[in-house]
Amino acid sequence: MTTASSSPNSAFIKYWGNRNNPLRLPVADSFSMSLDGPTVEIDIEHSDALKVISFNPDGTQLELGEKHVNRFGKTLDMTKEYLTKLGAPDAIPASVSITVRSNIPPAVGLASSAAVFSCLAKAIQGLVAPVIELTNDQTSVIGRLGSGSAGRSVHGGFVALVAGEGEEIDSSYGKQFADQNHWTLHDIIVVPTMLEKKVGSTEGHATAQTSPGYNDRVEAIMSRRQQECIDAVLKKDFEKLTAVCEEDVLDMHHVMQTSNPPLNYLTDDTHRITNGIIELRISEHLPVFYTMDAGPTVQLICTDESVDRVREFAYAQEGCKVFEAKTGGGARIVREVALSA
Repeated sequence: MTTASSSPNSAFIKYWGNRNNPLRLPVADSFSMSLDGPTVEIDIEHSDALKVISFNPDGTQLELGEKHVNRFGKTLDMTKEYLTKLGAPDAIPASVSITVRSNIPPAVGLASSAAVFSCLAKAIQGLVAPVIELTNDQTSVIGRLGSGSAGRSVHGGFVALVAGEGEEIDSSYGKQFADQNHWTLHDIIVVPTMLEKKVGSTEGHATAQTSPGYNDRVEAIMSRRQQECIDAVLKKDFEKLTAVCEEDVLDMHHVMQTSNPPLNYLTDDTHRITNGIIELRISEHLPVFYTMDAGPTVQLICTDESVDRVREFAYAQEGCKVFEAKTGGGARIVREVALSA
């Protein structure tokens, strides 16, 4: 049995839209910061049939619907296909039993699927190690098969999901550009509502290219925006990072809102929080920027210099829950236990 742990990531350049939906092959590159929490832990071991058990943050068992169990099953099937391509068709000879313990509250607006499937990928890396030693880049491919953004959370620090070209299962993978020790940034997460969103990211990706602005978004990312973000991180240029990240998140939500059907994830509370942080940034000259994934939750990215003031601002937002994280180390194997026959 292998146990792994992982956390979500905060996307700076957003992943939105696939060229191949079943394989989760993205159209454009994306870039993120892996977080140090909240964590997901997964146990995995060989089994005669697929079994998935999941527990909530309070320790109660979560009843998984058929849709969620099937997602694990499809990920496992594609993982076997990938391992076969790598020359290890029998690394998972039958199936697996998976136990998920998540500390991510439901509907918090963090990339919970990225945490779960990067954790699963890392656990699989440990499980198959007696047969094949997978690199972290190869493990990121397995994470991507379950959740596109999970390909980034396998690595720690600052990571790109390289879109690549073609339809091969491993043509897109996670690539680390700097580890978690390069630059400590804080993510103060302001959650206006704990209600589940009506349209999930997987469904949203499938409609992305119906937006008339989608091709322009892809062109902007691939011609300059991705590289501008990477350069800003490597040079620790927070001002440039702010500009490119806020440009990208507004662009993504414009694409969402102009897709067919339109996806309106942002709420009045979202706009109140983002307007408030802009005013605070200007009036107090604070290094902080905002970003949002597919939901109303606002993530406030800031430096050590401004974290206390940003934290104060976040906790003052009426009716909101606040979570805190910072740059983290990515997925890791917690323990490996050899089970007797």
